[in-house]
Amino acid sequence: MKLVDLDPRWVGAGGEGVSNADGTPATPRHGVGLSFRCPCGTHAPDRAFETDRVIILLENPLDGLGRFDATLEGHYWTRVGDTFETLTLTPSIQRVGGCGWHGFVTAGEIVHA
Repeated sequence: MKLVDLDPRWVGAGGEGVSNADGTPATPRHGVGLSFRCPCGTHAPDRAFETDRVIILLENPLDGLGRFDATLEGHYWTRVGDTFETLTLTPSIQRVGGCGWHGFVTAGEIVHA
């Protein structure tokens, strides 16, 4: 299965109207992560957007500004490739709870573990 078939989207942060905790404007960020529909095949088509998507934060975002510190758990993936068609992520992805899908994104392909 191809990643592009799972409605992938780059995740951004900051920008107009967004402030840091100290009240200063948050720098706009692009490609700090990505999201895509879960490839497990068990989510109902009418489920809410957030419940059937996998969200990945990148150690090396597209914008080159270093990782976006958005999680206390510290889970980040290393990206190789700049498009969804060429993207490889390491390590593997394991959804916690729910469907529990486990797999890889390799050269734009979804590979189940």
